[in-house]
Amino acid sequence: MSQLEQTVARYRSLRLSAAADELINLLAEAEANEMSYLSFADRLAEHELIQRQDKRIRRNRKMAAFPADKRLEGFDYRHQTTITKRQVNALLDFQFLDERNNLVFIGPPGVGKTHLAIGIGHKAVEAGYRVLFRNALDLVEELELAEMKGELKKRVSALAKYDLLTVSYTHLRAHETSLHL
Repeated sequence: MSQLEQTVARYRSLRLSAAADELINLLAEAEANEMSYLSFADRLAEHELIQRQDKRIRRNRKMAAFPADKRLEGFDYRHQTTITKRQVNALLDFQFLDERNNLVFIGPPGVGKTHLAIGIGHKAVEAGYRVLFRNALDLVEELELAEMKGELKKRVSALAKYDLLTVSYTHLRAHETSLHL
């Protein structure tokens, strides 16, 4: 076993998989840039941290179960007269989460309430918060089922572990239709 293979194996045993996976390229970068030992060590640690953060964000975004990929950058404030971009951006310090306050968007269908909620949720995930998105009717069903199974306290405890619980109420679910006669 070469010294490089042995070093990669050691990184893997230390659960530094990102550093292990990229070691050859990072070594080449260090040699090409004539990095000092300390600079190389810092670059290796930086790479591992960035990869872990990206993995955590991807995992938390998946766990959030957003129903659509709506971003604040894609929100059209020109058609929304009751909230400004400045007001939404002021929420992105997440002080309302840290203080355990609620944020409620109320309005008629089609004005962007869910888009804003999902967009803020994405930003919260990127900032390191744990987020869960649920449709109100689905959440009620989940809680009723948990209660029937005698697991309501357990389910509520699981929900309480999230920093942000986004509950959206849509009168009709996507798979339902409405007939007006």
